[in-house]
Amino acid sequence: MARYVFRNRDAQCKQALAAAAKAARSLGATVVKSLAGTMLLEATPAQVPEVAQASPGWRYAAERKTARVPERKLLERSKARGALTAAKG
Repeated sequence: MARYVFRNRDAQCKQALAAAAKAARSLGATVVKSLAGTMLLEATPAQVPEVAQASPGWRYAAERKTARVPERKLLERSKARGALTAAKG
């Protein structure tokens, strides 16, 4: 399963969005989130063209949002702070 973003500039009303979401669900896709003119679907690559044909006027693209995980680095202590603890000890 992959995520796809479906967009339609003309489907700003709730009725058009609900009809497109219903068509997607009937073909086995999962509607993750929907807003005015936009739907985020989880579907197999084979299901996507079927959903697009069932929802005329909707364009789709694969979701490309990725999350970056920061590198793990050791904390570096400053030399001045190290010298202070050495002088105290």
